[in-house]
Amino acid sequence: MSDGTVLSGCGSVTNTFEQAGCYDITLTVSSANNCTSSFTANDMICVEANPIAAFSPSINIVTEYDGQIDFTNESIGATNYSWNFGDGTAPVTDENTSHDFGGQDQESWIVSLIASTPLGCADTAYSTIVYQEELIFYVPNTFTPDDDDYNPVFQPVFTAGFDPYDYVLYIYNRWGELIFESHDATVGWDGSYGTNREIELVQDGTYTWKIEFKVTKNDEHKIVVGHVNVLR
Repeated sequence: MSDGTVLSGCGSVTNTFEQAGCYDITLTVSSANNCTSSFTANDMICVEANPIAAFSPSINIVTEYDGQIDFTNESIGATNYSWNFGDGTAPVTDENTSHDFGGQDQESWIVSLIASTPLGCADTAYSTIVYQEELIFYVPNTFTPDDDDYNPVFQPVFTAGFDPYDYVLYIYNRWGELIFESHDATVGWDGSYGTNREIELVQDGTYTWKIEFKVTKNDEHKIVVGHVNVLR
């Protein structure tokens, strides 16, 4: 055999071909008086190499509003492909593909690619996609505490991405004195200051606010500062 193996015997013989490629098989027969005859079958046995599955996602982290990922197939020695995105959708057989994970109620997905050869040899590669809540908040710049039920409270609005149990809102007057403090994101400032029975409404003007909070995606503590106008 062209892999260097020599077998002898009158019956069937067995050989294991360790390397990929095509092999010639030669049969030599001998008679009792040492007469010989040979026949060679060229490329009679072909061994297919195992494929290597591999791929790269364009990103590994998605948000509710940005969930599109492109997948680049980097497999070697394969001709057939099957992508599974771990979210219950049907497998995809394209060589390269993309998928939208946005708006799904999962914390992570395991994406798999099965790469196979025409004879059915297969290999599988995996990658994990993680959902990360995006920080979204809005801070108004004016409010009117004049008892008309229209915009009477200054309250930052956090939609997503922060820890409501690690939140503080501070309000300062023009002299840098703290006149309001809230540890509840649902409680804003109504324009009043003072304690006990000496609570009064502040005068019209510009006041400084400071918000301290923790971001859920990486536990980062952030401090943002700005100004709000009080109009009556």
